[in-house]
Amino acid sequence: MNAQSMPAQHSPTHPHFYSEGTVVLFNGVQLSLPSQPGQAAILLYCKPCHEVYQMTPYDTVPLYQVRGDQLEESPAQERDTFLRKHWGHPLTTLKRKKDRLYSDRPVWDPFRIAYEEVTDGQETFLLKSWRAAIAESRHYALLRGSLDIATTVFLPGEPLHGSLIDCFPSFTPLIPGIVKALQRRVALFSGKELIPAYCSADDPLLSFAYLAEHHLRMLVRCCCEAGLSSERDRLWDFFIKRQQEEELTVELRQHCRPCFS
Repeated sequence: MNAQSMPAQHSPTHPHFYSEGTVVLFNGVQLSLPSQPGQAAILLYCKPCHEVYQMTPYDTVPLYQVRGDQLEESPAQERDTFLRKHWGHPLTTLKRKKDRLYSDRPVWDPFRIAYEEVTDGQETFLLKSWRAAIAESRHYALLRGSLDIATTVFLPGEPLHGSLIDCFPSFTPLIPGIVKALQRRVALFSGKELIPAYCSADDPLLSFAYLAEHHLRMLVRCCCEAGLSSERDRLWDFFIKRQQEEELTVELRQHCRPCFS
């Protein structure tokens, strides 16, 4: 982008200006556009046009096309096109809200359709992104609405069931009922209090988490109430070891739907 094609000076009729690698927002803040690998993407928002563009360090990387036996290089235009189109408009940035994301496919799938909540500090929007063809960049559309998200917590029955029998063989008849009681108790835990572990590679709505120490104490109490009160001390050691072995890793299932307004 050169100075001739886009003025880089203040004007009473233009609330911001562009220069090479920077843009001045409507509030006077000068924003450096990402240009180096590793720099975070920026969501630039034109409020009058209700349009958004995600700027990344790769916006300026040349495009290549095969023409017969030749490889032709052409400059990337999308960033410059957006800046030219909205020159003189009051631009601002949008911030993504943490953990407010829905995707219909895994994050590694280039054809996933994703919705995420973003905000300009005053309003909350839904940012929809998708890709029409593998050779195209992702498209973005700003929609009015929010995400309705609910999370369920589930404790798998195995290998916990087998470990309880191995450690407390004399209580074997009680173990199935104890496992169900533990699962009911864990289902009441708030996902926000759990310790994030990792996400599923294939299911965008599934993640995993570890229990905190106060959760383990609740599990010990649950077992005591279910008939193992004489084993309280051993139960604490049991759950500590099972936690270390990741046998108590719980599943967090996200139930999410976009709500448009």
